Amino acid sequence: MDLTFVTIVAVALLAFANGANDVSKGIATLAGSRRVSYRQALAWGTLWTAGGAAAALLLSFGLVRAFTSALVEPTVLAAPAFPLAVAAAASAWVLLASMTGLPVSTTHAVTGAIVGAAVAGGGGDAVRWWLVASTVAAPLALSPLASAVCAYGVHGVARRVEHACVCAEPAPGALIAVSGGTLIAAQTCRVYAAPAGCASAPHRWRLLAGHVSHWAAAAVVSFARALNDSPKIAALGVVALGSREAGIAGIFAVTAFAMTAGSFVAGLRVARTLGDGVVQMRTDTGLAGGLVTAGLVLAASVVTLPVSTTHVATGAIVGAGVRQGVETVQWRTVGSLLAAWCVTLPACALGAAGASALIGGWQP
Repeated sequence: MDLTFVTIVAVALLAFANGANDVSKGIATLAGSRRVSYRQALAWGTLWTAGGAAAALLLSFGLVRAFTSALVEPTVLAAPAFPLAVAAAASAWVLLASMTGLPVSTTHAVTGAIVGAAVAGGGGDAVRWWLVASTVAAPLALSPLASAVCAYGVHGVARRVEHACVCAEPAPGALIAVSGGTLIAAQTCRVYAAPAGCASAPHRWRLLAGHVSHWAAAAVVSFARALNDSPKIAALGVVALGSREAGIAGIFAVTAFAMTAGSFVAGLRVARTLGDGVVQMRTDTGLAGGLVTAGLVLAASVVTLPVSTTHVATGAIVGAGVRQGVETVQWRTVGSLLAAWCVTLPACALGAAGASALIGGWQP
């Protein structure tokens, strides 16, 4: 069987696993705060995941280089076994995590697998360690802390936004006009903002600021995280083709389709872990977490910084949860997530090194 074809299949599997694990980062606060059902949130997140993955070809090409030739020596990158070993190890880990409902970082998994496969193929000198530390490791380490601090501060704003609304209702009295000598009575409409909210009433139309903002934040996170993750995964397929230009549109299309399918088919389990297992969140807490996650992940995508949506979203949920009340945070679950994050890098590195050894002796 052709090695390039097998690699593309492994890349598609990794994209599917990424969708199953990472769609939760956009919708967990939306469903976890009981604003909508998990099924509704999943459909919404999947829609915007598809859009972000499709847009990645035009907007995030810089991440293709950041996750391939910039990190390892060209001689290692040119080895046919390299992209397949990376995709196989990373997809196995992320799939296992998704099946157990554990939110992990695909960025972490791919980085660890790249390092492991590179060391196995060319030794320690094959990896540009300073680039790994500055462009990957540092953002991954700092992003959960930054998002937690931001969400703690934004929670107060979210509380005010949550209760605000814009209302429209029939105004008292009627407007009298003359048309061709005939008096015409017309009902006017009064539109006003209510910072503290307004009760529902017959003939009153309400636009709830918290509700709209939270739906929008979930869309932005789902779009931005697909925009950020798709190039990292597609890069492996591009390397397998032997050129960063040849067939890149097709690789991105395969990645986008698989990521979208994984989101819709298998995204609920991890979403419930983040939505219900970390904080028993109120709607304002969920809104704060969603807004911070959206802002940070979108900013990272614009500047092609490979942050982990998992770390950003989890940090934001914990930070907002602490502001809601320290006792509402499930610290044992948080500890389990931190442990999984620490294991991801070495596990994927070892898996990729082992896969390199197996694939290197395979003559298709």
